[in-house]
Amino acid sequence: MTELWTLPEDQVSELARRMGGLGLLSAEERARHGRLRTPGARRRFLGGRLLCRRALSAATGLPPDTWRFVRTRYGRPELEGDHGGLRFNVSHTEGLIACVVTRGRACGVDVERAPFAPGTARLLRDRFDAAQRAALDAAPDRPAALTELWVLTEAYLKGLGTGLAYGVRGLRFTPCGPGRFTVYDGRRPAPGSRWHAHLLRPGPAHLLAVAVPAPAPHPNDPLHPTAHRLPPHPADSAPPPAPRLFPPPAARATGPIRPHPYDAPSHTGPGHRPPPR
Repeated sequence: MTELWTLPEDQVSELARRMGGLGLLSAEERARHGRLRTPGARRRFLGGRLLCRRALSAATGLPPDTWRFVRTRYGRPELEGDHGGLRFNVSHTEGLIACVVTRGRACGVDVERAPFAPGTARLLRDRFDAAQRAALDAAPDRPAALTELWVLTEAYLKGLGTGLAYGVRGLRFTPCGPGRFTVYDGRRPAPGSRWHAHLLRPGPAHLLAVAVPAPAPHPNDPLHPTAHRLPPHPADSAPPPAPRLFPPPAARATGPIRPHPYDAPSHTGPGHRPPPR
């Protein structure tokens, strides 16, 4: 089971009204929420915690107030207690919140506004190794290639559980299907080769990646993008990403990157669930 849920930021308040808002969170979560400095940061934190509870409850049938979390040494939230191998990961950026839920395997998700601002792009590019930078410089659309590489990298590192503390160098993502990549990790080549990443365009302003260990989802266990939206949202009709290969060496050029058919959010596709009441 691998399910992806998305929540537009402008619908956090409605979801909070339906689910109980801050009252559903633990005391520690409410304290963290209160320490955040801006309304947007507080809104996205609340939306992430509500969305993951909604997704976990949908996967299990348990009520949303069941879920309590602990933080690992790297700051990643994990479920407190054993829930049959259930795992989740949350990411948010301005405008969009995402949550991936799996059972029996790790997972990571990252969502970013695309493309990055020029100043941010320069800082992020400098974190990569020489081979990664050369691939970026060779890409026809450098800003888009950098965003793709970054979201794939962050999703994989979040799946490992380390986040950016692991570092971003030595990673390669090889296309293996529409919107799908195998991961090569120079520091852990055998484990890294067992990971797959999925690149999605949930809307015109965002790019999203999900990373899970192999075997990759197949038609009987697809990656379900569950559009957790109350009224229809403009992102539902967003065009796919422009065709692109990353990394682009000719020896690996197998075809354009486009979202997998399961990756187009809709209200009627696989894995859809109605909004909470």
